[in-house]
Amino acid sequence: MPPRTTPGNTALATAIRERRVALNLSIEEAAAKAGVGAKSWGRYESAGAIRHDKVRGVCRALGWSKLPGDEQGSDNTDDDWLRNIDHGHEAWSQALSDLYGRACATTFAAGSGLIHDHLADDLRALAEHPRGTHLGQLAASWFDGELPPQFLPRYDYEFIYELKAAVIRLRRRFAHGDLVAHTVLEELALYLIFGEAELLADMSPALFDGENDDWREWLTGILGDTDIELLLFTPDWALTPDFNYHFDHWNKKQFNTSESGKISTG
Repeated sequence: MPPRTTPGNTALATAIRERRVALNLSIEEAAAKAGVGAKSWGRYESAGAIRHDKVRGVCRALGWSKLPGDEQGSDNTDDDWLRNIDHGHEAWSQALSDLYGRACATTFAAGSGLIHDHLADDLRALAEHPRGTHLGQLAASWFDGELPPQFLPRYDYEFIYELKAAVIRLRRRFAHGDLVAHTVLEELALYLIFGEAELLADMSPALFDGENDDWREWLTGILGDTDIELLLFTPDWALTPDFNYHFDHWNKKQFNTSESGKISTG
């Protein structure tokens, strides 16, 4: 049986091309992020059909949760769902809103929800493979290229489950006004949420009219430093097990707690 496809159309092809250009990606770069060939990507931008098993990769490359016009969800170019996020949302953080503005609270609630859903998708994909399979072995993952590359073989089902749990904890904690991260894993979850929030802001600029750009400082304001970006996303760093940001310590309570201090970073 041939693989199912999402029929192509001019509107979808235009949306894909415009989004790629807006992200300053070449066809080759976008195709690589999506896990498809450049010729296949070219067909997508020419209104060709997209195989269902390739849709996730295309969405991942373009920072979408679903293809625009996907009948299974709302149109991703429509930002009404963002406008409707308020204090009634389960992950609304009034503390974030008070400190950094409504845009910050909105994008945290929406971004953390999207990251949670992406993790759930990857868990389902990993569950279909033998135990020990990691994200790098999947045909497509929402987090391909988004997690620290030096520990790629460690990102198996158990890890993704723990990361999803960290996102859930942060959503509940922030909703109750407790703006802290206790572990490197929680810091990493916030880092991913922040990246998703930046995408949402870029896709829906009208939502942020009148907002001060200070809202983009919330991640550093909460973490107190940029260690996670420096130590985990800088290519020249090679962490040894005695570093507190080494994978072996990601689930230990180290920050904003009296239980332990930071392990020396050398």
